[in-house]
Amino acid sequence: MKSKLLKLTAAALMVFTMQVKAQSPATLGASIVNEGFETWSGASPNVPAHWEIAPANTIPAANVAQVVTTSTAVAVQSGIYSCKLTNSVASYSTGCFASQPVAVTAGMGYQISYFARGKGTINVEVTDGSVATSTVNYATTNGQTVSGKAWHHYFQTVTAPTTTNNAQFCLRVKSTSTYTAAGGISITGIDVDSFVVRPYTPVASASLYALQYTVAASGTNNSPFFGQSVLKTGGIVTNRILGSTGPSGYYVQTTGANAWAAALVFDQTNAPIVNVGDSVTFGCSVDEYFNMTELVSVTNFSVVSSGHSIPSLALNTQTLASEMYESMLVNVQNATVNTYSANYGQGTMTDVVSGVPCTFDFKAGFYAPNGTSTAGSTGNPGYTPLAPYPSATPFCVTGNINYEFSAYNIVPRDSADIKTNCTVLGIEKHNSLNANVYPNPMANELNIQLPFAAAKVSVSIIDVMGREMIAPVTTSGTNVNVNNVNLAAGTYFVKITADGKTQIIKVIKQ
Repeated sequence: MKSKLLKLTAAALMVFTMQVKAQSPATLGASIVNEGFETWSGASPNVPAHWEIAPANTIPAANVAQVVTTSTAVAVQSGIYSCKLTNSVASYSTGCFASQPVAVTAGMGYQISYFARGKGTINVEVTDGSVATSTVNYATTNGQTVSGKAWHHYFQTVTAPTTTNNAQFCLRVKSTSTYTAAGGISITGIDVDSFVVRPYTPVASASLYALQYTVAASGTNNSPFFGQSVLKTGGIVTNRILGSTGPSGYYVQTTGANAWAAALVFDQTNAPIVNVGDSVTFGCSVDEYFNMTELVSVTNFSVVSSGHSIPSLALNTQTLASEMYESMLVNVQNATVNTYSANYGQGTMTDVVSGVPCTFDFKAGFYAPNGTSTAGSTGNPGYTPLAPYPSATPFCVTGNINYEFSAYNIVPRDSADIKTNCTVLGIEKHNSLNANVYPNPMANELNIQLPFAAAKVSVSIIDVMGREMIAPVTTSGTNVNVNNVNLAAGTYFVKITADGKTQIIKVIKQ
């Protein structure tokens, strides 16, 4: 996780300076494949028209089956039929389920959208009819995880081979099994429906701001580039994701930005060679995994320079729950752990500033170098905050913001990002000074009464983002008056330091 100490190069600065005006996604062309799997032929086997299950490089007939809407507890996505694909082994070795050849433009990007349900992993590629020539390496790319009874809309992108003007679009599945749900619902394999292919010209370059910024409702908004590829983007690596099988990805972020500035990169190929602080560029496809933006199918990866530092952004447990901070490196100060599940490493915490809880994950994606290992469902070590909960000890947590299970989570990089007896808003922790602050709510004047005569007293006022709004007033004695409090109405915090003892008190400005 440590990086080399090198200065930021001019080239890297040019690439990663935040851009205010976002690049626009490409315009999609008319569909060249639009398959609802409504037409089937043959008695043994019964297979979709316009699709191939032979010759040898394609999927065996036994791995393709027709699904009829009247024969399943959950109707097909559209029409009467859908197509079921199965392959229980943990590789795509059984071959591809390929459309008949269609005319393509060499080097053109193609967006492939489809609906899927069931259980397993699915991936797409484009082939010239004999050998896979997609920019997506299906042998090493995990593809899309499918797990559920409901139909989920998936998008993936490929680039047409430069050696042919005709190609086939192909689906592959692996690790399929049976998904069982309440009500007698049981789905074996992966059902696919409404398979559509549309051409577009990939954008030459796009900033992380362009890939992330959206005005849609928080938590439900997808990247405007969802389902498309960009030839070049990048940022500074703030976190490398580790798992039981090794590095699987990393987070990148734009230098100097405080919103819409980061993304999660799923990249098993290059994750082992990157370090926190590396400035990297790459091409990628933009995916949404249950509304979490992910950059996948990485190409042309390059480490531009190393040794850069991106400080974490100070937020509270309420403000971090926003789409604009997705994937960004943030920190929360003086938080109480309310609940914790040792099995999953997840729980809730609330900071003294907002009083509104957020969720955290003290286990996902890291191995604890100095924390307590836990043995949960993933088998990965993590950090276990000491019971009982709510915690009496304040926590300060740094981590990237992830969106999963319909909630924003702060996910530390390792246990060094989780501290106890820590600072509050970057200053001293509360240590029971027991001062009396009045009136509260206040107008334009505030009084502080101390329980003893202090030789040195300092009083300042801080907003909910940790910014000092009223500079410290320094005096001595038992009473301090702060007048001319010309602040906007809202919630603030009064920091009082008296002879080395500190207290933080929340006040309301009328």
